[in-house]
Parts: sequence; C-alpha cells; structure tokens
Amino acid sequence: MNRKMTPEELEQFIHRELRALPARKPREGFEARLQAAVAARTARSVLAPEHAEQLVHRELRALPLRKAPVGFEARVLAEIERRSATAWYHKSWSYWPAPVRAVFLLLGTTLAGTAIAAFWMFTQGATAAAIGQEIAAGFSWVTRLVAAVTWTVHFVRQLIGGIPALWLYGGLAFIAAMYATFVGLGTAAYRYLYRNN
Repeated sequence: MNRKMTPEELEQFIHRELRALPARKPREGFEARLQAAVAARTARSVLAPEHAEQLVHRELRALPLRKAPVGFEARVLAEIERRSATAWYHKSWSYWPAPVRAVFLLLGTTLAGTAIAAFWMFTQGATAAAIGQEIAAGFSWVTRLVAAVTWTVHFVRQLIGGIPALWLYGGLAFIAAMYATFVGLGTAAYRYLYRNN
C-alpha cells in the first residue's frame, strides 16, 4: 500500500476486503419463515413488488451484523489519512481548486486554439515566419499588459520612495491603532448589549 491509490482502486480495495468477510449466518428458521411467508402471500394473490420488497427488507434487517476482519478499520482509516495528506497537485484534476482549474482550462484552450489556427494557416500555404508573426500579433495584448504592470510597479516605487520613512511607519502605526480600537469598541459593545441580557 505504498503507492497512491485512485478513488476507483480504493473502492475496489474496500470491496475486496468486504468480500473477504465471513458469510453471515441467518437466524434459525430464517429460510423457512421467508419461504412460508412468500408461499402464503403467493397463495392468496401475486405479491406486489412493494410488498415483496418490504418483506425481504424486514427479514434482511433481522440478520445479525457481520464483524470486520482484524485490522480492516485501521487499514481503511490509514488510507483515508494518507489521501487527505496528499497535496492537491498530486491528485486528479477534479480535486484541484476551482481557480487553478479555471486558469488551466483557459491556458489549455488558448494553446489548443493557437495550435489549430497555426495548423490551418500552414495548410493554406503560409510560411513558418508568417505564422510566427500572426501568433505574435494575436498575443500583443500580453506585451501591453506586461508593460502596464511594469509601469505601475515603477510608479508605486517612486511614490513610496518619496514618502519619508517616519511618515510611512507612523501611518502604518496609526492604521494599526485604529484597527485595534475598532476591535476593542466592538468587543465592549457586544459585551454590553448581549452579555447583560
């Protein structure tokens, strides 16, 4: 059990373990009672499916519970613990966080669309250089986005660099003090309004 199991393999593992359990022994007279009940109902009229289902369900519920083999519970719990400790990127795509799946789907769709468009242009007689230029023109928004982000970072650095350090740290301390005051007032108001009632 050192290798990682898929959900299907875990289900098969549990199914094998359950099949390895000893057969349940019915209570004494179970088969005779069941046959007598079925014969009595059949003699009167044909059993409705609902009545037959209720009869079988009642008799099966009367059977004693089966005991699990020694160590079965520990093995299943250990496998569940191992699976919960596995990182999401080592699991199948359905276990990934929703934002990561969305980004993966977007990138995969973009790559597939680009490949299909490049293949279509190649079948129309375009050269590799022309295809490269067409793809670069299609992704020109990426270069514009990178340039905008770079300009914003540079602007923020210059803006923060122009603020004296004393003012910057003083402003951060003031914000922290106001936050602590807000939490303190909220706590006092809660205790006054709700704990006194």
